[in-house]
Parts: sequence; C-alpha cells; structure tokens
Amino acid sequence: MNTFTHRTSALLLTGLALCAAGCQDTTTPNEHAEPTSASSSPTSSPSPSSDPKPTGLGTVHQDPGYSKDLDRAEGPLTVKSGERFSIAMRQNISARADWSLAEPGPSAAVLRKVGESSYQTAREKELVGGGHTKYFTFEALKAGETRIVLANSFGTDKSAGGYSPDLPRTVTYRVTVR
Repeated sequence: MNTFTHRTSALLLTGLALCAAGCQDTTTPNEHAEPTSASSSPTSSPSPSSDPKPTGLGTVHQDPGYSKDLDRAEGPLTVKSGERFSIAMRQNISARADWSLAEPGPSAAVLRKVGESSYQTAREKELVGGGHTKYFTFEALKAGETRIVLANSFGTDKSAGGYSPDLPRTVTYRVTVR
C-alpha cells in the first residue's frame, strides 16, 4: 500500500470514528415519540429547517444498540390486542447500519405493519454522516406470538459495498399479543 493510500485510509477511519462518537443517541426511549394515539397530529407546523418527529408511533421500544452478536434476539415484547407500537433502531449509513424489515415479516394474523418513519435531531443534521432513528411501527391484531426480524443490509448483503462479516446482521424481536 503506498503512502498516499495509507494516509487516506487513516484519515477516513479517523473521520468515521469521530462521526460515530458524535452520533450516539443520548435520548430516552420515548423522547422521540409524540402522543401515543394513532390519530394524533402535530399542533403546529415544523420549521422548514427541521423534520417533524414521527407521530402515531404508539409505545416505542428502543433497541438496546450495538452488540458484538451477529444475530441477536430481544424481547419478548408483550402488547395488547389493538395496541400500536414501534421499534426504534439507530441507523447510520456511514457507520454501516442500515435496518429494514426482513422477509418473511411477522405473522399477518397477529401483527400488521403500519409503516416506517425516521427522526434526526438537530445535532445529527449538523454532523457529516450523522445518523438518525428509524421507527418500525406495528399494530397488534389478535392474541398470539410472532417474530419481527430486522436485517442490517450491510451485515447481510455482500453486494451492499460496506459488507463486513463482523457487522451485526439481524435483530429478532419476539412479540406476544395478549
């Protein structure tokens, strides 16, 4: 490796490390959540320079975060039939974390996916390569058990360009609806 390539690589790694250190989320699990009612909406319009926080998230379950486990299980999450809930994942493409719902999804008889949304704090917007929180929102339909599997495309997809065998690949949430 020539000197220029070595210095460029070192500079890139230093930048990623600094970004990762500055992109840590220090909020409490429900700080991103607006009212838990599905029909709620913001009372005022957001300023043009800020993204509105997602609404209609229901109970927010914050993922515990990075683990050295390539595939890990969380939960069980216990929810009531008819309840809306979200799983909040830290997402940062520059830190090689890009979460999506894996196929097959949760049992359609037990849960319904309502949608996905994201929120980025003002500080995260200022940072080059700043991350955000991605919310996966579901509605519990009837009593039963199912799994929600979230996959990191960088950890699982060798064609993603940032693949590394050491990155987390999946997080599986066991969900019980009562």
